[in-house]
Amino acid sequence: MTIYYSCDSHVVEPPEVFAGLEERFGERAPRVVNEIGGRKGTFLYWPKQKRPIPVGRFGIAGHRLDDPETQERILKGWDGMNPGVRDPDARLKEQEQDGIVGEVMYPSLNMLTFSIEDREVVQAVFRQHNDWILNYCSVAPERLIGVACLPLPDIDESIEELQRVAKMGIRGAAIPCTAPLDKPYSDPIYEPFWSAAEEVGLPLTMHIFCGATWDMTLPAHWGNAGGAIVGYTLSHAAIWHTVSTLITSGVAHRHPKLRFVCAEWETGWLAHVLQRVDHATYRALAEASPDLEMEPSEYFRRQFYATFEDDEIGVRTRDLIGVENLVWGNDYPHHDSIWPHSMEILDEIMAGVPEEEVEKMVYGNVRGLYDIKLPAQIA
Repeated sequence: MTIYYSCDSHVVEPPEVFAGLEERFGERAPRVVNEIGGRKGTFLYWPKQKRPIPVGRFGIAGHRLDDPETQERILKGWDGMNPGVRDPDARLKEQEQDGIVGEVMYPSLNMLTFSIEDREVVQAVFRQHNDWILNYCSVAPERLIGVACLPLPDIDESIEELQRVAKMGIRGAAIPCTAPLDKPYSDPIYEPFWSAAEEVGLPLTMHIFCGATWDMTLPAHWGNAGGAIVGYTLSHAAIWHTVSTLITSGVAHRHPKLRFVCAEWETGWLAHVLQRVDHATYRALAEASPDLEMEPSEYFRRQFYATFEDDEIGVRTRDLIGVENLVWGNDYPHHDSIWPHSMEILDEIMAGVPEEEVEKMVYGNVRGLYDIKLPAQIA
């Protein structure tokens, strides 16, 4: 029997993740507010950024955005979400409703926090997030795996937090999916962090919308990836810039034990890009590190993973990408999620795929990444 485990799901951080920050940082701190600027609903609001984030928007899995009832749910904030968003015991039942046995969970409200310029506040928010998610997952640590958030490009603080949460039992750590333009991941300033991360041994994840800048360094005329047609369609250009930098600058070569997860960018574009980057490196070899001993695509297959949700094209080209590099996720509880219909969608996109390859993509690969040991009655 095939086991299904989501490698890309989310928590929707409750108010306690942000508790006490206003007392410490005043107007610099985020806070939960009800109604703002005439807009109804519950928001996480960063006063200095003047950017309210609608809480309810992150918890409407199973409902369409064009349904008026969904808009009513959004206005209710956490109260409009399924019980498992707040209650980890209830979440286990919601996993079973979708036919899965566990989830690797990223932030929701704190996706924006990676791009906040006030680094002292970012560090405080992430520390509270990481403490909270470990507690949330303690109910069933093999079925609920929370990803910690690290405040790169703050090197010393990121190393300290990575080592702290690793000792506490965290299984993976999120870094900005795109680095600041003036501090790309090829910069030597990151070397102490890469070395520390390699020693700790946790996967480093790079989720969509978690850029060091909110635009993820994409061209302004494309529109923001979160709400524009062109920007969203081509958002994978952002993560490919990061992956290409990590490979061609020699980071992956110098740190062969590092493992990177590209989360929620889908995968149908990857086969072509992997072919093209090898040829591009041949054409512009002077731009690549002279230390490279393999083709860029080979470094990708050795150290990088990409999640997909309902991407049939990625599954069709899996032999060109690497079956061992693909990990499935249901994106629960976001509105793009395929919950509670994951099984029927997987049956459709996996039609004709050998069972052993399906097993790798829906469980085997994520099990190895996060060292998952399910209870005997489940496994």
